[in-house]
Amino acid sequence: MASQRIALDLAAWMDSSHAGRIPGLDKRQERQALERFLQAAYDDLGKAPHLLDGQELHELLGHVLPGRFSRKDAAIAHVPELVRRYLAHLEEVETVANSFELQQALDATGDEFVEAARSGRVAQHGAPPTAPIVNRAPKLGRNDPCWCGSGKKFKKCHGAPGAG
Repeated sequence: MASQRIALDLAAWMDSSHAGRIPGLDKRQERQALERFLQAAYDDLGKAPHLLDGQELHELLGHVLPGRFSRKDAAIAHVPELVRRYLAHLEEVETVANSFELQQALDATGDEFVEAARSGRVAQHGAPPTAPIVNRAPKLGRNDPCWCGSGKKFKKCHGAPGAG
């Protein structure tokens, strides 16, 4: 279903007055870059672009989309402008409730996208990764006394098949 929606969104974009006006980006590159943006929105975030909020656009541009470009892709530098024009197109054809918020997020994240896509390193925000939880309690063996206090071995009490 998402692939159909992406195709329809791309067709609407290519027919719009906003398409094909980015210097240094030909129609094929523009279409491919916008298709990657739409795929990231629909597939990774599960939302249509006109339903995104500022935080989701930041996540999309700063963390998800850079991984969809090769580091030497010529379109990378033009993606923030392409997204800006695509958002303007969306405002003409859809109701975009978070328009101002999206523009603010785009302004704040455009350079981050270019840097992440060019370097191949995606910036990580938030808390640092936590260490895995290790259970330090000794394991209960089959021949140990059952934990319930019955006096039976675990294998004959709660460790028996069907015991609960």
